[in-house]
This record gives sequence, C-alpha cells and structure tokens, in this order.
Amino acid sequence: MDENRITFYVNPKGEINTLPADESMHLFEIRANEAEIEQLRGLFRQLHEHNKKEGKDIFSTKSFFYENQAELDRKEDNEIMFEIYRQIFMLGTEKTKEDVEEMGVIPKLNELR
Repeated sequence: MDENRITFYVNPKGEINTLPADESMHLFEIRANEAEIEQLRGLFRQLHEHNKKEGKDIFSTKSFFYENQAELDRKEDNEIMFEIYRQIFMLGTEKTKEDVEEMGVIPKLNELR
C-alpha cells in the first residue's frame, strides 16, 4: 500500500477519525491518504447538505406532494450514497470489504442509479 495512507474509521454519521472513537457503532476501517479522505468527507457533506435542503421547506408542494420531485430527491441521495459506499469499499480493509459485500448495499444502490 501507499506509504502516505493511514488508517481511518468511518461511522454511520459520516464522521471520519484516526481512532475508533465510539466502538458501540459499526465502524468501517479504511486506509487512505489526505486527498481520498477529503473526497470522502466532501461526499458526506454533500449528503448532509442535501438532506438539510430537503427538510427545510416542509410546506413546499413541490417537495412533498409530487412523486416526481420525491423521486428526484431519492435518486440524488442514492447517487451520493452509492459513491460513499463505493469509496469505503475501495479504501476499505479486507474486513470492511467483506462487511460492505455482506450488506449487499452496492448492488442495490447500483440498481437504483
């Protein structure tokens, strides 16, 4: 592996740490360099911002009463989630890769693309 890669732990909240801070949560162990970590953090920010945007305008008929808009929102979430899981898988340790494969999340998200 690349010498510049170090071990990080990713939790379901999208927090990325160099130590397994909360072992009560499922953590994905990955090996990445700073550029890869920034890219992963950016994806989590994108997902959180999209979810905030969806939740801001609860009275919008465009957002909540039209299936087309809801479908677009789900598709955008799925695209971001696919990329997050793809990166976690690609950067993951063997255990992480096994966990992601066991979850079956990548094929499911890929079907929704």
